[in-house]
Amino acid sequence: MDFALIWASIHRHHRHDAVTDSTNTQLIQAVSIGKLSHRQHHLYTADAQSAGRGQHGRSWVSGQGNVFLSLYTPMQTDSDDGFGLVRLDGFLSLAVGYELAQLDTIQAINAERAKQGLSAIGVKWANDVGYYDDAAHLFQKLCGILIEPVYAKVNDKTRLVGVVTGVGLNVEISPTIKDGLYQATCLRQLADMVNLGELPTYQALYQPICQAICQAVHQHNQLSETTAKLDFIDAFNRAHVLMGKAVNVFARDDMQSISQSGRCIGIDHDGALLLEQAGSTVRVLAGMIQSA
Repeated sequence: MDFALIWASIHRHHRHDAVTDSTNTQLIQAVSIGKLSHRQHHLYTADAQSAGRGQHGRSWVSGQGNVFLSLYTPMQTDSDDGFGLVRLDGFLSLAVGYELAQLDTIQAINAERAKQGLSAIGVKWANDVGYYDDAAHLFQKLCGILIEPVYAKVNDKTRLVGVVTGVGLNVEISPTIKDGLYQATCLRQLADMVNLGELPTYQALYQPICQAICQAVHQHNQLSETTAKLDFIDAFNRAHVLMGKAVNVFARDDMQSISQSGRCIGIDHDGALLLEQAGSTVRVLAGMIQSA
């Protein structure tokens, strides 16, 4: 993957607004109605959102000084620059979460956290980025990801033409989370905890975030090969912050509807979450997980 070439295309098709309702909503609509070509990459960023959306129908609430970014990736068969998504399945979501956790800034913080005996920032199934706070027994969320398919009419037939990957990364501000499923953190707070010093601005993070998404697409495209998939599963499990911990799976977005409980033992060849329950293994295909 030659990201320099891909970034040149993304940079040419980058729109930025001070405020929008939702970068995902606006980008999906623009491609779906043909306002933007479905054959090219498109990047839409904003300084603030008024109606941001997250997983499971949640709203994504965060303040100015953070990243609000959506990247459209065409399907491989439609891509003008030769780089696109070969297929769409659940592993793309896992790959995006994993790659965003590998951002240089996050890994620099992790290096300092390791010196101080603090838990690493990683990924929580399916694709939340953050760390597990052992003292509070709570996941601290740094970054949220929402991947949505894009359909458009091509030759009088409506079909899948690409995906929009939305990324909300808390850089300067940690929003307040009203429910108890998790709490939020930000890069500034994490860097200050370990005396890291200067951080890149949220605008400077647009390029590395896009590179992480493109790397995830490239990695996802290779997962039809058995060895590549096994390597990815191993890497994801090592980065999974709830690996080996007792967890609850919530069927809906609240703290009352527990559908499964068990010890997290990783993901399987389909990307499902695996729980150990009294010596047996249970596969979980959907839901939100939290430590028990």
